[in-house]
Amino acid sequence: MSNAPNTPFDTSLFGKTTHNPSFASLTKQFSEINGLRDYCIPVNPYFPPQQVMDKLQERIAYALKYYPGSNESIAENIAQFSGVHNPKTIIAGNGSTEIISWLNSLFIQESLFVPVPSFGRWIEEPQGLGVELHTYRYEDANNQYAAPETLIAEVKKSGARNLVICNPNNPTGSILSRDEILQILAALPELDNIVIDESFIDFSGEEPPSIKNDVASYPNAWVLKSLGKNVGLHGLRMGFAISNENNIAKLRTHLPYWNVNGITEMLLHLIKDEHQAYHESRLKTIADAIYLSERFEELPEFTVYPTHSNFIFVKLRDDINGTELRDRVLQQHGCFIRNCGNKLGSSEQYFRIAARPADDVNHLINAFKIELHALGKPNNTTSNLLIAD
Repeated sequence: MSNAPNTPFDTSLFGKTTHNPSFASLTKQFSEINGLRDYCIPVNPYFPPQQVMDKLQERIAYALKYYPGSNESIAENIAQFSGVHNPKTIIAGNGSTEIISWLNSLFIQESLFVPVPSFGRWIEEPQGLGVELHTYRYEDANNQYAAPETLIAEVKKSGARNLVICNPNNPTGSILSRDEILQILAALPELDNIVIDESFIDFSGEEPPSIKNDVASYPNAWVLKSLGKNVGLHGLRMGFAISNENNIAKLRTHLPYWNVNGITEMLLHLIKDEHQAYHESRLKTIADAIYLSERFEELPEFTVYPTHSNFIFVKLRDDINGTELRDRVLQQHGCFIRNCGNKLGSSEQYFRIAARPADDVNHLINAFKIELHALGKPNNTTSNLLIAD
């Protein structure tokens, strides 16, 4: 049984931008879900607690009716929730992508070095602004890991004035330790800006190697955080940056006074003390990623790379069309997955698969087994071992 959706999903929506289509667009603005399951967006499915959502629902009219507070007051709630020692080193954004756009527009000038594949906003937007792009490709043979010594040497050789590193990297899931990141910061003081994008670091392990409380000591360094993905509500658009107070003050002069909406402010107020519930949700999400990786190891058509986030990065065998496989698991099984064919440094043979609870993972693995067999590439070891959803 393929559990095919009642209505085919519109695969023509893919390829219109470097991002995948939204869940809303595939479901006609949520009016026809048709069994769609999202393995595309890496998000925490176990947070916030229900009592927080109940309180938010009770107070949402006030959040919509009145202006939110200042960016500085919102930063205080972020600091309390995220464990950043000094709220004055934080600036809140309407999602991390707003902060990325401001950094690209105001701070990152002339040239930029980015290891690839990477998050698309660090690639396309600077190029569109006329910034010269230098890249270094993560290698399959090294499990998508690049040593700090290699990155430092490549940056110096390139002559780039700015550096962005996603840690863990999106989409490969590879990670540098805290000491390795600090090594890079210490070795490149001549750069104008070094941005460490830690959007997914909370799912890298029980003790994430964040430099959130180190970054303010470096005059040219920034840390970027994506709260929306961390707390399971990416539709609210919550993100922030951390840097020294001078950089934060400079950026604040350019942001609209009310750039963060009232619902986001209220949610941050409600979750600021929910540290234990958040920690437990992180661990559950990490366990889901481990289970997802283990299940994909059953599919010999895929190479599964080590991951340190709430998604995995896998490579499909070269003799199977990755785009066709993506479309088949969507159309026939309602599985919305991220093919990385439109990412610089990647191809349609690579997929980023977001972690989900075990039942959803089992459904996805079954879908791949069925469609790999249908494409004429039977999985000799597992094609007859389909498990019930």
